[in-house]
Amino acid sequence: MAKPVTLLFQGSEVLFAPARVERSRLYGSRKRVAVDAAGQVCTRAALTNDGTTLLTSGMTAQGHFTPDGRWTSRAEMVGLDATGQIVAVQPSTLGVPQPVEGPVDPAEVLSLSLQSVYLLTPSDPTHPLITALRDGQVFRCPFNYAAGLEVETAYLLGNDEGCFALVGPRAPAPWTEEGATFVAETLADDDSTDLDFDQL
Repeated sequence: MAKPVTLLFQGSEVLFAPARVERSRLYGSRKRVAVDAAGQVCTRAALTNDGTTLLTSGMTAQGHFTPDGRWTSRAEMVGLDATGQIVAVQPSTLGVPQPVEGPVDPAEVLSLSLQSVYLLTPSDPTHPLITALRDGQVFRCPFNYAAGLEVETAYLLGNDEGCFALVGPRAPAPWTEEGATFVAETLADDDSTDLDFDQL
């Protein structure tokens, strides 16, 4: 069983049991299966550029070949930032108290590159954080379900169905600026820009 999500709010801790919300569990799913002429299920594979090695499912998860042909296991690999410096692995935040920030502007959620959604079942439904979430307030905190190269952000929100964490890296749009106003381009008044729907 996974460790709880432990949050620190207004000087007290509250624990949540996380359960990932899968789209397939909400809406169901279909799987397309390729079969050969005899009706046997095909296995996906890829041929390396030199044509000497056949890679089947799961093989690239164990490691990679360098350009000079040397096998490198995942244990040897490290993360690098944009300047080529080694990035330290960030541990999981589960079971470790994380400070809650906010309430924040709900529009902040729009800058999140959403990776996953968790249903959070609180250990204490009367905790002030739960009350604030059910009142429509939005909070954020650091969140890593498993160790990774960066700490993601979780936005906490609630409704009549429960409390949820929307998790992913923050990725504000590069074209936005604080205080900037978008003004639509004015088109010249000429008939060449009009659409003739009768011809569609």
